[in-house]
Amino acid sequence: MPNIHQARQLCAQFITEMEDNRKGYDDAGIARQILSDLASSGDVTPAHNARLSRWCHTNGSVFKRGMPLAQQISMALYDRIIPRED
Repeated sequence: MPNIHQARQLCAQFITEMEDNRKGYDDAGIARQILSDLASSGDVTPAHNARLSRWCHTNGSVFKRGMPLAQQISMALYDRIIPRED
């Protein structure tokens, strides 16, 4: 069962930790998109779900910092770490 409250809290934490990850990029954008999806429809869009899945399984060293939080967001939403979608 999804824990939307926890997912929102984790998204807020992701934004705080990742918004300045790379100069000129909004790496926290995925968390903002998920928050927007949850506010508007209560569910994550397929496109944003695919982006979250890539964060959950990233290989890029610059993104590794966000991977644990992305996985926690996935757990809060789906009770599992979603598989990578390319």
